Amino acid sequence: MYVSQLDDSQSVRVEKEKTKEINIKALYAVIRKRIWLIALITIAVTFLAGLYNNRPEPLMYASNSRMIVAASSDMIGTVRVLFREPLVLNEIIEQLGINRSVAQLRGQIRIDSVDGSLVTVVSVVDSDPKLAAEIANTGVEIYKRVASETLGVTSIRLLTQAEENPIPINEQSNTVVLIGFMFGLILSIGLVFLLDSLDDSIKSEREIEELLGLTMLGQVTKIKRKDYSRYLKKRKTIVVRGETIGS
Repeated sequence: MYVSQLDDSQSVRVEKEKTKEINIKALYAVIRKRIWLIALITIAVTFLAGLYNNRPEPLMYASNSRMIVAASSDMIGTVRVLFREPLVLNEIIEQLGINRSVAQLRGQIRIDSVDGSLVTVVSVVDSDPKLAAEIANTGVEIYKRVASETLGVTSIRLLTQAEENPIPINEQSNTVVLIGFMFGLILSIGLVFLLDSLDDSIKSEREIEELLGLTMLGQVTKIKRKDYSRYLKKRKTIVVRGETIGS
């Protein structure tokens, strides 16, 4: 009885291995059948990602200055927001003589606190690294005076001046192209399997056996028209030679 159970378990395992092998072969056959579609979609998506990655775009540079804003918890939010208000931004534009609107300059400036502390970081982004540092430093000086005049806050102290940073923050990389390649590959393979699942035609001898419950004895190989023409020509030549020899 033990031997019988062992034989049964071995046969089940062999059957599972055969099924697994057949499934892998079937998946490979599906991919191989439409490999041209996979290549076409992958190349197209990668090409579009490359165009997007190499689009003309000015390099941008960032400069940061740090200051301590010592204010009460009720006032700290208002004091920090003041930096990006027209009262401060208009003076920055006038002092530096830059040709841009208040809204444009506001979009270049970001104010952040360091881990909820009193330290505030002023970050400025511009296509000119020198101008980015000048906007940050000039803005801090104007901000200190305006905060004192309007809110009565005099406990603002500069910690670190902004310096010119020659390294752009939006330098091109191949990450977008790599993501495009992976996305195109996954998309194309998924599309290939979707098309295969929608195809109701019989694809293998195994499907015929399962469908009809019959055992396949053989199969007829599909002959290409070009090969068939060669066959007819060769046969005709043999027949002509036979008639010549017989005569």
